[in-house]
Amino acid sequence: MSNEIISHKFKELLLPSILIAMALNISSIVDSSFVATFIGSNGLAALQTLSPLILLITIFEWLFGLGGQILSLSKKAEFDEDGSNHYFTIAMLSTMVLAILIFLACFLFEDALISILHPVADAIQYVKAYGFYLFICFPIVTVLGVLTQFIRVDGQPKFASALIVIANLINIILDYLFLVVFHMGIEGASLAMLIGYVVAFILAFKYHFDSKRTFKFVLSKVKLRTWITSTVEIIKVGLPGASMGVFNVILIYVINLTLGASLGVLGLDIFNVCVNSLLIISIFIVGFSETLSSVVPVFYSQNDFFNVQYIVRKSLLLSLVFSIAFTIFILVYPDGILMFFNLADVHNDALVENALRIYSLAFIPMAVSTTLIFYYEGIERPIESGIIALISELLGPLGFTFALYPLIGVTSVWISFPLGFVLSIVLVAIYVKFVERKETEYSGLFFVKKGLIEKSRNYTLKSKDDDVKNEMFNHLESLDVDAAYCETLNQIINIIFESNDGNVSIETLLIDYDDRVIVNMKDEGKREVMADIKKSFSKENIKFTEVLDFNNIEYVFDKDPKSAGGEKQ
Repeated sequence: MSNEIISHKFKELLLPSILIAMALNISSIVDSSFVATFIGSNGLAALQTLSPLILLITIFEWLFGLGGQILSLSKKAEFDEDGSNHYFTIAMLSTMVLAILIFLACFLFEDALISILHPVADAIQYVKAYGFYLFICFPIVTVLGVLTQFIRVDGQPKFASALIVIANLINIILDYLFLVVFHMGIEGASLAMLIGYVVAFILAFKYHFDSKRTFKFVLSKVKLRTWITSTVEIIKVGLPGASMGVFNVILIYVINLTLGASLGVLGLDIFNVCVNSLLIISIFIVGFSETLSSVVPVFYSQNDFFNVQYIVRKSLLLSLVFSIAFTIFILVYPDGILMFFNLADVHNDALVENALRIYSLAFIPMAVSTTLIFYYEGIERPIESGIIALISELLGPLGFTFALYPLIGVTSVWISFPLGFVLSIVLVAIYVKFVERKETEYSGLFFVKKGLIEKSRNYTLKSKDDDVKNEMFNHLESLDVDAAYCETLNQIINIIFESNDGNVSIETLLIDYDDRVIVNMKDEGKREVMADIKKSFSKENIKFTEVLDFNNIEYVFDKDPKSAGGEKQ
């Protein structure tokens, strides 16, 4: 058995996922560093005040980008191209309408928005100056973020990566020019971000004219009623991941008020460093988890639990390695982060270092909880992912903050975050145990269908004459599959190898469902080969699709011998 294709897809999608996760986060981190160095603590406090709005935009990327992507990929895995295109169309259409509403809201109610955020008096002018270009940037980032989610899983991960890299490189270069060379003030930082994302947005139109793309915008088939119902479906699937952002907005808003009242500008500056350190590690953790949620829907919907369990463990291991390393770095050398934000030499430096060290303990449990959130989202288990998001991103930190505040004061803010993540993991594990009693076909945190494990076989075929192929056909013979089916399957396999000059591997999943046997084959060979096979064999019990840029063929063997074989035309 081999995990060659799923491993390759994970690696291929990983960098774009990390870059998409860092899209607005890295802009905020870079802007915070430049503003802290060249504007001062009031400018940094202004960015922290605006951070709930910045987080709000990432919510829509997860809501429509990740939710739409999961449903589209699931439809592809079920060999429903029209359904896949439908969800892509609805996701993009809803995003564009939302972007227009965001643009109007930001400018029609600018003063009201700023007032709601309650900036400290010294930071108000900086909030307004930075907010002007930031508000223009919001709708552009929203549409680009959702579109790159689809580009990433449509065989163009490098292009998706390039768009994010270009946007952020332009932002960094212009931050230096506008703040250091031209002394434009804090508005120069937000203008730099706007220009970077406008350029990337224009370049993204290349995808629309690409003949190789598999997600098609089919507006003619969209009716008002289906638009509404499908948008609700997308929101339902994307909500758990997006709710992380919603709860973060509320949480940061409340913590901002608490720290602003107790410590003033210093409290907001400390929290800004803590949040930005979390953003740094979350770029990688969310990147690993988003990659997982892009791959899992395809393999889980086809009951390929061997590959599902493998990729979940790999994603979780990577998240833990990065989070442990970053936690150790902050515990040992917090000044490394503080110097980046120009807070290494402030008064009360012991308070700042202590806060950052305690806060960093949240990174390790966050790796576990985030992996589970995106996994559950990928297999369409919104209750489980919702429990983790609600506890870890809102109720846990708020509850522990206010419960412990009378005992340990402001330290309760920093310790509440690791405690919140741990509590969320414990509670979802307890909930899953209750679910297992009701849904007895599932087993464990990953909801594996235990009855299918022993009935499944995974084979990786390297050539048309290898021993693994013979082993697979021997197993089919032991299941009393009609010889006509096996002959048709052998012809399809031989065509794939011969047409790709042998430079391809075929990963084959074989599941015995008692009344039928399903053989699912995936390869990364030429697209035109699958088209030729599609023309040559009847479609009654053979289905074809292209998903995550690999060819996918499903062949159903009915155990009734009267219907044996896929007729060759």
